[in-house]
Amino acid sequence: MAQADLGQLPQERGLDEYPAEWQEEFKRLASTIFTLADRYKDSVQIRIWDPRSLQGMWRSIRYGIRRYPTFMVNGRGKMTGWDMVELERHIQTAVETHNSAL
Repeated sequence: MAQADLGQLPQERGLDEYPAEWQEEFKRLASTIFTLADRYKDSVQIRIWDPRSLQGMWRSIRYGIRRYPTFMVNGRGKMTGWDMVELERHIQTAVETHNSAL
């Protein structure tokens, strides 16, 4: 059980194998995603693409993503970096647009 890291949260298992700065970036990204999911609930769908995977590499090429983290909102609004105010503005605009179309 100890070797499987079952005492840790699933998103933190194996994290200690990475450099400290990567661990901090991962924790920051996880916190951001959980905050957004909690705030917007069923109004948004969050998908995470690992740029090292085939799908992630394809999407990076398709959308011209060269820096991370990059957040895509509705396949159009691309925001790179940690400006959460700007990200929330993009998300809120997309949610309002979607709700007004209904």
